[in-house]
Amino acid sequence: MRRSLESVLHYPDAVSQVQATAEATYWLATIAAEDGRVTVRRTDGNHVVDVTPEANVRSRAMEYGGGAYSADGLTIAYCDDRTKRVHLVDGDAHRPLTPADSQFVYGGLHLSLADGVVLAVREDHSAEPEPRTEIVALSVHSDGDDEGRVVATGADFYAGPVLHGGRVAWYQWNHPNMSWDTASVWTASLADPSDAAPVYERDGVSAQHPLWLGDGKLAYVTDEHGYWNWRVDGGAEWRVDHDCDGPTWVLNGPQAAVVDERSIATVEYIDGRGVLAVWDTLSGDVTRLLTDSTDIESVAASAGQVVAVVQWADRPATVTSVAADGVRAQLAGGAVDGEVGDIALPQSHWADGPAGPVQGWLYLPSEPNPPLIVFTHGGPTAMAGASYDATIQFWVSRGFAVVDVNYSGSTGFGREYRDRLRGQWGELDVADAEAMVRSITGAGLADPARVAITGGSAGGFTTLKSLVSTDVYAAGISRYGIGYLPTLATDTHKAESRYCDGLVAPWPEGRDVY
Repeated sequence: MRRSLESVLHYPDAVSQVQATAEATYWLATIAAEDGRVTVRRTDGNHVVDVTPEANVRSRAMEYGGGAYSADGLTIAYCDDRTKRVHLVDGDAHRPLTPADSQFVYGGLHLSLADGVVLAVREDHSAEPEPRTEIVALSVHSDGDDEGRVVATGADFYAGPVLHGGRVAWYQWNHPNMSWDTASVWTASLADPSDAAPVYERDGVSAQHPLWLGDGKLAYVTDEHGYWNWRVDGGAEWRVDHDCDGPTWVLNGPQAAVVDERSIATVEYIDGRGVLAVWDTLSGDVTRLLTDSTDIESVAASAGQVVAVVQWADRPATVTSVAADGVRAQLAGGAVDGEVGDIALPQSHWADGPAGPVQGWLYLPSEPNPPLIVFTHGGPTAMAGASYDATIQFWVSRGFAVVDVNYSGSTGFGREYRDRLRGQWGELDVADAEAMVRSITGAGLADPARVAITGGSAGGFTTLKSLVSTDVYAAGISRYGIGYLPTLATDTHKAESRYCDGLVAPWPEGRDVY
């Protein structure tokens, strides 16, 4: 069945960022009918409640936000995009913790009622020449005038603060690195953070997303051995040849959660597809709870049950709980607005790129020798997944093949794959997309005379460069694409202000390369 344009433009409500306590399961719901307002919802297993019906729950920290709420029992702390304040909801009591009209922006929240604080990543936008980033503790007893007590300061970036037994853990990094280049895990006492010290710090290694196990041991992710794998400080490592985490573009928590004193539920990216697994840190056993998913956007756990925002190939994301015996329950999401029709399922397709194998997700229509559209994702340190995409389904239903390319520099395939693009942006990504086209058309899966390319932001740059430097495309569309790299290097936000140093060359010393 041919899909209409309306089926693409009318988005259903979306779900993201699950959390779980002994009393309830929470998630963020993006409400299409309210101009994309984001609210916190929760369920006790019987009823769904909108916890923040008047708010737009969103953070603006680190430009892209993340970590906009945190739950403890039946209490939540959240960032309101409308008032720019951190609020606390405790039963019927709803009050701001931070002042109005502040120069501070907050994100990466972690609520601990036992310690009486909300940990937060705070940006001071009055600082020059760029915002100063710190970790602070906000009092849950504030009457709306608490700007935060500093827990960690001095690094360029902070993320992932978590608290256990009076100790705070987080990860940090400094210019010119991005977090996936070099990042370190630290801890400090909440009462007296002057004892702050690194737990894991190595140049050229990305360590991130600390989690406190129930026994007080600290687990975190490191790509020391080439892939983002979990390890327990001073203890076990789970070493596998695929990533078990993703890049820090936002201040959300890890794609993982502590199940009990010894186990961690986490995403695993196997051939680019995110599945849900549980790692027993003592025995080393791994149990895969979900293998038919395409990605695991966030994970929570309570009372031995794992809850995740799960993405699928044939429907939008769901909030799904999975018991230890594998029994599932869908709590929210998954609705397709309007037409459904036949779903084109993705096939993992590998091509030989100039720097190594390149993966993409290929969608084929029923018609032979179709025209081909090449999708190039943004980032460029991002990932093309196999999850349901109404736009892709629209094109396939109308007889087009689509390939979503994970060119060199993409995440989800280990550090070597990701680092290939260093100093090669605009060259290797272009060559990889071309190699993918030639592989698909060479196999007779698409018409080589009818190939188009499209992408947005960094993918728009790849699109533009492909159109002027290769001969495989008949047409292309750059959507809000980057067209002039020097401007990107000199006129962007703090989080990406040194991004091009690694992708292209240090600025301004490498001006000629740009």
